[in-house]
Amino acid sequence: MRHTEAKTPMEAQPPLDMTRSISRTRLPPAQRRAQLIRCAFAAFAEHGIARATHAHVAERAGVSVPAVHSYFRTREDLVAETLVEVEKHLLAILADPRIAEVSAREALTIMVRGFDKAAQDDPDVVKIWLDWSTGFRADVWPRYLQMQERLYAIVRGALERGRRSGELSAGLDPGAGAQLFVGGGHTVALFRFAGGEESAIDRLIDHLIQSITSIGFDHPLAAGRGH
Repeated sequence: MRHTEAKTPMEAQPPLDMTRSISRTRLPPAQRRAQLIRCAFAAFAEHGIARATHAHVAERAGVSVPAVHSYFRTREDLVAETLVEVEKHLLAILADPRIAEVSAREALTIMVRGFDKAAQDDPDVVKIWLDWSTGFRADVWPRYLQMQERLYAIVRGALERGRRSGELSAGLDPGAGAQLFVGGGHTVALFRFAGGEESAIDRLIDHLIQSITSIGFDHPLAAGRGH
């Protein structure tokens, strides 16, 4: 029978290195589910969304495969629930309350620094996000596009606010800028995983912010057309 207890917020979940030590302890269903989700993050980051299984999660949690099935009946359920929690993490990166109180440039800096910090502090979630971006299968791609649109909307709001205040050019397309910015977040995470030096990552972030916030000023792209 599949458990239907209320979901535990991810903040209350045990760190991955603690899951094995508590796996043999009888846990309330909500806590066990939280532990399994955390182990699913590790399994999906290592094996990929298309290949991670209940057995991979069970091995990390130190429980039987049927125990994992009791919470996520099918692999489709396991994938769906894991991606829901990944989306929550990603949206939380852009939920910093300071974003609404600072300039557009400062807001973008806070957000991209959030992506970089997540790549360091919660790399499994970010690795799943990167893998998800390549998953064109019908079972995961529509969900990815919906999640990305939520990320775009947050960035778009900061850009629209900057355009209204005159900080950013009226020629800036906030929608296109948001897509470029979130794609830049991918790039920053990839650079972090590749072991990029801090100074190089700082320059990458500076160039990303500069490129987005300078769009529309003097219309450099339009001026170059036809040559």
